[in-house]
Amino acid sequence: MNKSFLKWAGNKFRVLPDLLPHIGSPKKYIEPFGGSLSVALNINAEEYILNDINQDLYSLYTNVDEEFVNECKQLFTDENNTKEKYLELRKSFNTTKDCRQRAKLFLYLNKHAFNGLSRYNSKGEYNVPYGRIAKDSKTGEKKINKAHFPEQELNHFRDVFLTQKVNFFNTSFSDKSLYQNIGPGDVVYFDPPYVPASETASFTDYAKEGFTYDQQVELVELAKSLAQCGAKVIISNHDVPTTRELYKDAEIYSIQVRRSISANKTSRKKVNELIAVYQ
Repeated sequence: MNKSFLKWAGNKFRVLPDLLPHIGSPKKYIEPFGGSLSVALNINAEEYILNDINQDLYSLYTNVDEEFVNECKQLFTDENNTKEKYLELRKSFNTTKDCRQRAKLFLYLNKHAFNGLSRYNSKGEYNVPYGRIAKDSKTGEKKINKAHFPEQELNHFRDVFLTQKVNFFNTSFSDKSLYQNIGPGDVVYFDPPYVPASETASFTDYAKEGFTYDQQVELVELAKSLAQCGAKVIISNHDVPTTRELYKDAEIYSIQVRRSISANKTSRKKVNELIAVYQ
């Protein structure tokens, strides 16, 4: 399996064995919630439509060339692997207007931030704290872990998506331009922000992440309309009563997934997810 160069909440690498058989080798592969593109990197399609509404992700997708990889590598030094330098580079990221420089800094932040999180404040500023400080499991003393520079993964990304018929977009999942001329043999994979996993979580809280229950409903209606055009449409989400009701017209497959991002490694327990298929 090919890994993404990003650490990403909701990364689908662990569920690829469950997911890939449903996708197969489509004519056109469309992924409107691209994220780290872990799925797309393992799909053999004739054409790719890859999208994410996050501008920084889009800039990163579209800047990965040989020179970019070499320039990014220069940021991954012992000198830059300190809290002070991290805060300095985070400030540079939040103030620069240069898209390519911002893309390089976004990769640096992703690998040096706490748990690789991607979070912005109300001003649109990236505000995740430094995350390379850890406790030695034997002595309990604090230590600084070196950040891994994903050179191999970046080069694979470049080789795959600079030599294939790939179109990158930076728009909403509902943008019709993503689905032009869709039909039989095409596959759309939706990996939206998940609905709350527990009854104590509310959609009011969830909406702060930029995706509401009404948008979940809108996505289902879009999935049905695309399936009516002949495409296979696949959706991932938590396996809870709300999603069972939302996807009641689809074939539903239940799986268990171990969370890859959590403040405490011991709390990364398996959770129930589902794969809904419309065809």
